[in-house]
Order: sequence, then C-alpha cells, then structure tokens
Amino acid sequence: MKEKTAKPEDTKADPGIFNRNCSTEQKEVKVFITVFAGLDVHKKYFHATALNEHGDVLVQKNFPNSSDGYDSLLAVTGEDVKVALEATYAWEYVFEELEDRVEEIKLAHPKRVEAITKERIKTDVRASEALAKLLRLGWLPEAWAPPKETRKVREKLRRRAYLVWKRTGFRNKIKADLAKLGIRKKVSYSEYGKEWPRSLEVDSINDYLDMVEALNDPIERITGEVRREARATEDAKLLMTIPGVGFVWSLTLTIELGDVERFFGPNEVPAYAGIVPSTKESGSKSIHGSITKEGNKYLRWAAVECAYLHVRYADDTDLKRFFHKLAAKKNDQTAAVATGRKLLIVAYWMLKRGEKFRPQG
Repeated sequence: MKEKTAKPEDTKADPGIFNRNCSTEQKEVKVFITVFAGLDVHKKYFHATALNEHGDVLVQKNFPNSSDGYDSLLAVTGEDVKVALEATYAWEYVFEELEDRVEEIKLAHPKRVEAITKERIKTDVRASEALAKLLRLGWLPEAWAPPKETRKVREKLRRRAYLVWKRTGFRNKIKADLAKLGIRKKVSYSEYGKEWPRSLEVDSINDYLDMVEALNDPIERITGEVRREARATEDAKLLMTIPGVGFVWSLTLTIELGDVERFFGPNEVPAYAGIVPSTKESGSKSIHGSITKEGNKYLRWAAVECAYLHVRYADDTDLKRFFHKLAAKKNDQTAAVATGRKLLIVAYWMLKRGEKFRPQG
C-alpha cells in the first residue's frame, strides 16, 4: 500500500480522501492505497504497470532486469505493493528479488492468463497491464510458487535428473556406435567393464566414455546430498514405504508435489502432472486420447518410473495387479503410465493422512 498525506483543506487534490473515518479537525490525514503491479519479464528488462485500487495507472515503463531495476520500481511504488508475474523462463530470479520486499508476490499461470486476456495484438504494455488488472480484480489464475527451501532442493533434484539424462544419452550413443560396427554386446560401465570398449580404439566411443566418466562424479555427489535430505524429510520417508520407491524418487515426489493441501482433491494431482487422458466431448460422444502432458514433467516422469520400479519389486499389491491387467490388454508403456497416475493418487492420500503404504489399497 502506498501512503498519501493531505491537509483537510486540500480535498480537491484527492477527491474522497476523507471517507475513511477521518475528522475535519485533523491537521493531517494519512491514507493507504493498495498498489497492484504486473511485470512482463524479459532477459534484459521487464515492463511494469502499477495500478492503484481504482485502476488508475501509477507507472508504466521499462526497467532493467537487475537488482537496480527492482530497486527503481519499488522507489516508485513503495514496498507495500502486490506483484504478479507469469511463471515463465527465469521467474525464480525475479521472485527471489522481490518476495521479501513486497507485500505479496504471485505467479500467474501463462496459459490460463492467455485464455482470459487473449488479444490479437500482444505488447509488453498490454501484457503487464493485464496482469496488474487481474491481480487487482482477484481474477489472477495462479501457478504454485514453492517456498525458498523447497526451491533449493527441487533445483538439486532437477539438476541431478538432467545430468542422468545426459549420461544416459551418451551411453545410448555408445550402444548405437557399437551397432554400426556390428557389435551387439552389452557394455558394463564398471572400471573393469569399460576396458573392453576402449580397447576397440574407436574415437567416438572413447569420447562418449569420457563424457560418461565426467558426469559420474557430480551425479554421485548430488545423490549423496539427496540421500541425506530424504532421510531428514518425514514425507519422503513415508513414501519410501511404497515398494520400489527409493530415496531419490520419494524425495522427488515429495518436493514436486509440495504441500498436498493445495490440491482440492486427489484427482487434481495427476492433472497437475499432465498424466491424465485428453478428452474431447461433443453432445453424447466422448473421446479419450493420449495424456495431456500439460503440467509438471518432472512429477510425471517420477510417477512412471516409480510405477515400473513398484511392479518390479512389489510382491502383490493393487497397483501391481492393475498394471498386469492393463498390460495384458494393451502394452507395458500404457500400463505404466496408468499405474503412475494411480500411484500419484496413492501418494496424495499417504501424505494427507500421514499413513504408510497399504498393499491392498
């Protein structure tokens, strides 16, 4: 909120300034006006539109996307301001710059904002103004912004996932290059096992092996940190009671889900992960297609991987029976996705109730 000061006789400067329990006997009146700011953030700059509670524009200009730029914005609006920005690339930098300095900061869901404000002409001015207006009216479609500590752990888990994906890619390249030589032998990546492919003296294979070895150290280091974090997190320990779900996957599920109380019900969890079937309805006809893939890709990936591991290591559970029944009708991949969807619902109830995994549901 922005503070305004006026004298009783200066009512023309601010009509209606004395409506809030004010007396004409006072020499000075202080009125706090709520400011709503929308930010359209780019790599080098951001465009800000700030409105007062009546919808009047207070500021509408570009600022550098840096600490100095945010200092300049707050010098105009004051720190009692509510801010909205879209959950797009590099939003975390802006969020961390402002979250401890403003009254409130919210992330907007980009696709839902577009659905509400869709225009043929999109400019920085219109984008930032739309965010400010939606925030002021209470219509802003929000995206979840995890707490600071959760963001730190999430970044570590996602960094590990990225490095593992890269290492798997190099291993696949080795397999492909061996196939080009007519070699179908499986490669072991132990110290002894790597001697054989190196003995072939193929430059591409040796280069890929070097990359695999270079990635092993950071992956192992981060894995050790994740193990300690999982052991110190009660929700992660709870999810480890699901057969096949180890410390990496349990912590991934915990961190990517966040506080399950933010979901209205269990069916919102797979929808958040984008692991629900797409649906087209027209009249009495309803067609279900492939999964939407609109949501948290890390949570979706973790759910499917956990489903495969559960089927592999569990003895006899509802989830395992469901997988085999669906796999017999369709295929393993479809069954794993559907089982992953059910596993997310199971995880939701476990975290909500604080209960261990129940094999028979």
